[in-house]
Amino acid sequence: MIIMEIDKIAGPLRKVLREREIIARCELLLRTYDIVRGANLSQEEREELQKIVGKKIAPGIFASMMSNEPAFFDLPRLDTFTQMDGRIFHFLHTKRYSKQDFAEANRKFINSIPELRTIMCQSLKDLLAEFMSDAGYTLTSEGPREMVFSAPDRKVRAFIASSVRSLDIDKCRGEQGEDVVALVPSGESLEPFMQFYREKGLAAEEREMQIWVTNMEKGRIDPFVGYTTDLDIYNQFENPRLAEMVRNNWSRE
Repeated sequence: MIIMEIDKIAGPLRKVLREREIIARCELLLRTYDIVRGANLSQEEREELQKIVGKKIAPGIFASMMSNEPAFFDLPRLDTFTQMDGRIFHFLHTKRYSKQDFAEANRKFINSIPELRTIMCQSLKDLLAEFMSDAGYTLTSEGPREMVFSAPDRKVRAFIASSVRSLDIDKCRGEQGEDVVALVPSGESLEPFMQFYREKGLAAEEREMQIWVTNMEKGRIDPFVGYTTDLDIYNQFENPRLAEMVRNNWSRE
């Protein structure tokens, strides 16, 4: 059986890497999430794959592709990288590429951004649903960019943004008695987060809104702005003191 579930994922990954011999790191990560989701793994298949790549399947597969010990041995090893327009692109060191090849790879990436943004939002929703389930919450309603979770005596309304730059805190409002959370992905640069915090962090804190950040390469969620009073959520964070560190280091003097 393990060969079948590996092929359900490795096959589409091979196709992506044939079409994108030079591929943006963020695109490969998102394509991996999308392929794992599209594989519709059964619980038994998930458990078998988790024995190989760890609990977080998509991040585990991505990490293995970046390592010297890939989980799927017949996938290309993308062991060389460069930067274009501030983004990391991976490629094979065994092949020689021209400037035109890199320019074409960058063009393909830019053209893929609308599709990747959709994959990003769905992947964030999937990660949040798992995170909240582990904290004892049940998903009670869901929209394209909004989710509501309930636990005994608690309710959380979460808003999904594809980047911290696109997050509009004025549109993140809940009903009476709800905790309001916005979830954003981490990025390859801290600058957008520093800018957001200095411009809008205090306003978010004053309305008792929380902003969480997702490290998609690890499949982890941490607090960026605001504080939870729910110990079950607090215990799910990889670095629960991150928001406190941000506040101490990035606040205006």
